[in-house]
Amino acid sequence: MKGGLLHNMAPNAKRSFMATLAFSAVAVAIYMFGVLPSQDALDKEGRRKSALDADQSRIRMDLSNAPNVKKNMDALEASMAPFKAAMLKPLLGSCAMRAKSILDPLVAGAGLKDAEYSEEQTRALPVTTPLARQLYARAAVKISATGSYQAAVSFLLRLEKEFPLVSLQWLEFMAGQSPEKQSVTMVLEWPTKGKVTRQ
Repeated sequence: MKGGLLHNMAPNAKRSFMATLAFSAVAVAIYMFGVLPSQDALDKEGRRKSALDADQSRIRMDLSNAPNVKKNMDALEASMAPFKAAMLKPLLGSCAMRAKSILDPLVAGAGLKDAEYSEEQTRALPVTTPLARQLYARAAVKISATGSYQAAVSFLLRLEKEFPLVSLQWLEFMAGQSPEKQSVTMVLEWPTKGKVTRQ
């Protein structure tokens, strides 16, 4: 049918029709192989530009908030200072030696005598999720001394005032030769650093 249509056309009409078909084919080819890929590339670059603009806005906001962030970090560090200072750091590999160096003045000031220190089993604290790099524990230190009930209470009151993060695990009195010479045994638990989970 098409061949008959072209056969009946005038030569000028045939040329026009063929030129129109050729231009249409070229236009379709340009659209398919030129415009569509370019449009996809433009859409992709537009999305990339939007993501970069969002990142830039976030970075600008972070930079504008930098003084507040530093101030907040300084305040957080200051609030954590008492907790860091309360950590019992072993002396010569011994928590009992460190406790002795810290507590001897309090023991003497309270009136307890012949204080001896020994380490008990360290108790690991519950871990967080996700697992923190630095784990913490409670180092138990046993103190045996002689003195009165009042001297032991005075020591514990001073300890609570000076080291509020130290807890009393247990306390025991055994009768001695006199009320001023009773055997006092107590186990104190100190916050301390535990294992490091990763480097």
